[in-house]
Amino acid sequence: MAALQKIRSNTWIIAIMGVGLFLFILTMVLDQNTISAITSGGRTVGEVYGKSLSQEEFYKMVNEASEVQKFRSGGSLTDEQTEQVRDQVWNEFVSFELIKHECDKLGLIVTDEEVKQALREGTAQSFQNVPMFMGQDGRFNYTALQGFFKQAKEMKGKQVDSSVAEQIATINSLWAYTEKQLRRELLMNKYQALFVTSFTSNPVSAKVAFNDRTVSTNTQVAALPFASISDKEVKVEDSDLKAAYDQYKELFRLDNEVRDIKYIDVNVTASAADKKALNNEMNVIFGKLQAGEDPAAVINASKSAVRFANVPLSTSVFPSDIKAELDSMGAGATKAPYLNVQDNTMNIVKVISKVQAPDSILYRALPVQAADAKAAGVRADSILNALNSGAKYADIAKKAGVPSDSSWIAASQFESTEISADNAKFVNALYNAPLKGYTQLEIGGNKIILQVLDRKAMKSKVVAAVVKIPVDFSKATYDAAVSKFNRFLAENHSLADIVKNAPKAGYQVIDQDGFSSSNRHIGGNGQFPGIAGSKDAVRWVFDTADEGELSPLYEVGEANNHLLVVALDKVYKKGYMPWDNKQVKEFLTAVVKSQKKGEVAAKKLAGVKTIEAAKAKGAVVDSLNNVTFSGYAVVPAVGTPEPMLTAAISTAKVGQTTAPIIGTAGAYVAKIVSRNKGTEKFDAKLEMNMTQRSYMQAAQQVLGALARKADIVDHRYKF
Repeated sequence: MAALQKIRSNTWIIAIMGVGLFLFILTMVLDQNTISAITSGGRTVGEVYGKSLSQEEFYKMVNEASEVQKFRSGGSLTDEQTEQVRDQVWNEFVSFELIKHECDKLGLIVTDEEVKQALREGTAQSFQNVPMFMGQDGRFNYTALQGFFKQAKEMKGKQVDSSVAEQIATINSLWAYTEKQLRRELLMNKYQALFVTSFTSNPVSAKVAFNDRTVSTNTQVAALPFASISDKEVKVEDSDLKAAYDQYKELFRLDNEVRDIKYIDVNVTASAADKKALNNEMNVIFGKLQAGEDPAAVINASKSAVRFANVPLSTSVFPSDIKAELDSMGAGATKAPYLNVQDNTMNIVKVISKVQAPDSILYRALPVQAADAKAAGVRADSILNALNSGAKYADIAKKAGVPSDSSWIAASQFESTEISADNAKFVNALYNAPLKGYTQLEIGGNKIILQVLDRKAMKSKVVAAVVKIPVDFSKATYDAAVSKFNRFLAENHSLADIVKNAPKAGYQVIDQDGFSSSNRHIGGNGQFPGIAGSKDAVRWVFDTADEGELSPLYEVGEANNHLLVVALDKVYKKGYMPWDNKQVKEFLTAVVKSQKKGEVAAKKLAGVKTIEAAKAKGAVVDSLNNVTFSGYAVVPAVGTPEPMLTAAISTAKVGQTTAPIIGTAGAYVAKIVSRNKGTEKFDAKLEMNMTQRSYMQAAQQVLGALARKADIVDHRYKF
């Protein structure tokens, strides 16, 4: 953005006054989160070590982080991106409170001098929130920030353009957020540094680590995979499972309540009649474009997801399927309606023109200020005449009280199919104005004198009319789907009935065991967001439902295209999953089977002292090369990393055959063929540094250990 470049040189006012076009002016308005917080009172979103995070405070933090994200991405956020911001804010709150709790006990604080030092160094991650103050070297430019505050202070109390006031308020808000984040970052870094330095290495341990990493062994291995032993040869009893449960109990710890749920998700799609109607509509649009009607009027009157931009654009701005068509089409060509299966849309593409346009433009713009529009016009004509008669731009700019420097702007900063008419007008002027000449423009009711000084990186660009319409269902189709689903629910009142009769009615019952409220949506798990708009169903699961109960019918989805019914199958309180839980039992059964098959394998290989003898017992023979103690040996016939085998290979002598080794997924006998020390020379200092860096991973993992002691309460699903 031109404004961002100007801020770096402390001459940002002209861009704000002249062309608000390229500024991401973020309006701090009351959004739905804020309204909800005001009307809901002081409800608690969650707790860490007993410290509550109120709904109002949480939404304030989300709004701040959202504005930063909008500023950095240059646009509004999707619902999914907003949810990601909510998760980010919560995770940052939890992480900081965990660390702060430890720092308070240790007396660790961040001093003002440490903040000043961070400002001077300019390398903290938090500074990425204010990219307009980042220098060309990627470091934060504190001088530029001070310059901004100085200019803003000088303008305080003066009558300024509303866009300027908005920009000042936005940057002030961004900096306030960044300053707060900076102190948090410094405290967390301080704790992490203390944690890491509490671990030390020494030359002896460094030598051991070096040998573990560089000394490799070539070996011949006979493997008896447990998978080759029939399940009939082992017997698993409940007493075995309970014993294994005691051994692995910590794996089944629950820090918060979870639920086993079942649900039916009906995705409503377009019917044959809907598709036919859309096809007819697309043919009409195609005819209008072929006939040469105004593409802006035709496209903007349609339901197209891609708007018309009357400005040359790089084809990369368009959706990938449209880009592929544009790259292969010539000027004036029109592609008839076609279906894109990937995004389920019908499409029409018309190339209006293909031109060579710059990807980088050097320009300067002088805003014309006057009492009213008529006076501004007269003043603009006067300035233009003076410039064309030889007057110096710098002198006129100085007299007007605005900077005279120029700025480079990249096409990537303004190219978009969503570009407004005023923006398009300005961009076309940047592309077409006579080089080093002066052009008078009216943008948003404001007069501007524009001078284009240079254009670089000429590239092929296209003005294109694109129609992309989702193949969507009609109201009649949706109503029919709702009616059918309601009839099914009316005939099946219990969870058992739903499970039994759903397949007959064409529905699928989906199991989601161990469902946590932190998953946000039904079907959500880890990186999978789940069914959009299903938060009410999540609240029902955790706040209302009893075991065996069915939910109401929820109409959800990004486009209200999903019908959802949920059943609560089982509730698991905070503590530990029981041993007879389905998933726990499956895990324990696999463990016990492996242990018992290990016993069977041990008997089969009892007394075996050679590879050949193991092969005679049914073992598969293979070669393993370059096995190191710091890695894990994996026999292809088994496919599982085996620490016990790795240790045996690394410690046995060359020429020696090991005794039978009972591993995780197989039993083994190994013969050591050769051992290589490698060519790398031992450097104690370097090896100690490598070991020290590895402790960073432990520092990152410590949060998990702290979280278990913090009694974290997460009620985000309620909001």
